[in-house]
Amino acid sequence: MHEENITTKKENVLNNIGSFLEELYSKVSFFKEEVVDENQEFVNNISKAHEEWRNAEKFFDNVSDPDLVDHAIFKVEAAKCKYIYLLKKAKEEGVKVNFN
Repeated sequence: MHEENITTKKENVLNNIGSFLEELYSKVSFFKEEVVDENQEFVNNISKAHEEWRNAEKFFDNVSDPDLVDHAIFKVEAAKCKYIYLLKKAKEEGVKVNFN
């Protein structure tokens, strides 16, 4: 009987320690700032701009309403300009991409 009490107390202590560590980890994770590589962030923006351009071209290809043709052309040109601008800016800043 005495051994069962000791075992129960040990289990309670271990459970309390586990709960404390889980709570501490969740608090640390909440306040932890994610480290972002500036070059990678720039590359992500370029990738998003390229995707916007491709989507704008798809929209243009599927437009059938004459009132939307001008809008579709504008979207394609704007997305293309944004993509080209970001590529030039990356080149000027010497952004390199590591694909490994």
